[in-house]
Amino acid sequence: MRSLRELFGRSSTDDGTVAEPATNRSWNTLSTLGAGSVADVDSTGAIYPRNRPVSVEVWFGVGDRWMRGGRSNGVRQTRIVGLPVIETRQRVGEDDLVQTAWADEPGDGHGRVVLHLTNETDVAVVAAVVVRPNRVIERGHIGELRVSGSLIVADKVPLVEIGRTPGDSATAIETDSDASALLEALASASDELIGQSEISDPDGRASIAALIPLTPGVDREIQILDGREASTVAPAPIENVVAGWRSHVSEAAEFVLPAWPKHIPIALQTSLLGAVADRGAPLGDSQWRRADDTVLVAALAGVGLSWGAATILDRLLDDVTNGDIGRDDWPAVAAGCAAVAGTSDGNAVLKKNGEAVFAVVGHALSAARVIAMTLPLIRALDAAHGPDAAHDASSIDGALKNPADGVTYARHGFPVPADSVAFVDDAIARSAGPMTAEKIGLSMVASAHFDEDFEPLVPVRSLAGSTWRWPHRGCGDSPHARAALLVGLRAVCVSEYPGGPVGEPVLLTTSADIDIFPGMSSSWLGQNMQFKRLPTTAGLLSVALRWHGERPALLWELESPTGHPFTLSCSSIDLGFTTSELAGETLLEAPTHLAPKPGTSPKKSML
Repeated sequence: MRSLRELFGRSSTDDGTVAEPATNRSWNTLSTLGAGSVADVDSTGAIYPRNRPVSVEVWFGVGDRWMRGGRSNGVRQTRIVGLPVIETRQRVGEDDLVQTAWADEPGDGHGRVVLHLTNETDVAVVAAVVVRPNRVIERGHIGELRVSGSLIVADKVPLVEIGRTPGDSATAIETDSDASALLEALASASDELIGQSEISDPDGRASIAALIPLTPGVDREIQILDGREASTVAPAPIENVVAGWRSHVSEAAEFVLPAWPKHIPIALQTSLLGAVADRGAPLGDSQWRRADDTVLVAALAGVGLSWGAATILDRLLDDVTNGDIGRDDWPAVAAGCAAVAGTSDGNAVLKKNGEAVFAVVGHALSAARVIAMTLPLIRALDAAHGPDAAHDASSIDGALKNPADGVTYARHGFPVPADSVAFVDDAIARSAGPMTAEKIGLSMVASAHFDEDFEPLVPVRSLAGSTWRWPHRGCGDSPHARAALLVGLRAVCVSEYPGGPVGEPVLLTTSADIDIFPGMSSSWLGQNMQFKRLPTTAGLLSVALRWHGERPALLWELESPTGHPFTLSCSSIDLGFTTSELAGETLLEAPTHLAPKPGTSPKKSML
């Protein structure tokens, strides 16, 4: 056992610095569909299980130094093809030490984390599996630690399955955040420290490092357990995990927009799917309210993942019934009802919660009559109470009593009422920080409905980094931040308004007026773009624009099983084009500039 320790002669990191745990304000969340958010992984590769006040990280012993989980310029971290699989690479010479992390379900509904370690170098490396009393945004607590066979046990509960009995271990009391005491223990050659595998501290500062060899060509797999018992089910291969996530994402709409990597929408979608099972506040967001989850509903339903949207909406409507969501937040819940109306999953939830739906939808129709929302709100009442209630609702002539509600509707992707424009502009200006995910999403919605030109990709790339974390109010990977961007992305591609004579009641049979690419930036002119299977009131819409010189060819197909009437337009490029054909192609006129957005056109009046 001494041979592992003798590899190292001094206590240091590769760059001599370590970030405070409480300052790790940017992270990705590892999740499963059944267990929700299981753990968080920061930019150094450290793992923070959601249900334990600890951190688990891997240090690499190379030559005479410890490389602390990637705290150097040689670290690159990526989110594999947009999925919640995080790869952290540490450069050693010309090659890498690789840690790949993902969440798994061992069969009991409680998530665990799998760490796969690969040595791509040609040198022998020692991996130290380190457990410390840290949470991602605060100090943690560990009173007792020990190594038992291949397990690291924290406070008498199995925490880490190393996969083999460690060759050596070291313990220390965490007197500071940079782990200097543990590094000293690892570097010590004292016989009394060799094999030290137990430690206790009444102040909860215990830490431990268990060492295993990581030779070239031999991979290691480590499990961070769910805190209940040692795992009896082998982790699923990474190929199966990736295939499972892809099968769910395949149900969603696809986006191919100029300069936007394909994995960005996938990262947004999988983050929201992973949050469906969560019931509490997003980690680090002290300003969260229950009604904020309605944006998750709008985002998921807006890209065709209605089962996830309906699951969240069911909880929200139950909160309305119980009085946990007050009248001030009813417009947001009504927007969620409008988002799922017409889908099988959504209609089932709306019918189940009929009284709550009647209350919030009736409030929305009477308090802030937003034309673009009227038809889906009436469809929500039809699903909850039948066509008679829907017909009665069509006669409600609401006045905009609270223009600030327009900001709420904009956050859910609906066109902004004219009287609310100033409130939306103010909300964008007041958003925390120079450019947050919420601000980008709201700006994308605004650009789709008013004569504004906004290119979101540059601020998105600047904000998100390589792993697309999108901080929310200064924190890490928040599903609400990703929802804001996904809502904005959909608004850029499609806007909907009820058609028919101005002033006539909006009925279930009223045609849908669908405008495509209303939020396209002027920088997109001349570049191909498309989306597939995007849900609309009339059905699933697929569209492609292919440029032939100065004129674009438009191809479209609408899957409309209900035969709902519709009119399709593309006013950002050609104000003269409209069609009611289910499929076709045409050559649009060459745009000389981006045409006025539908929100400013008298034909598309939003009030």
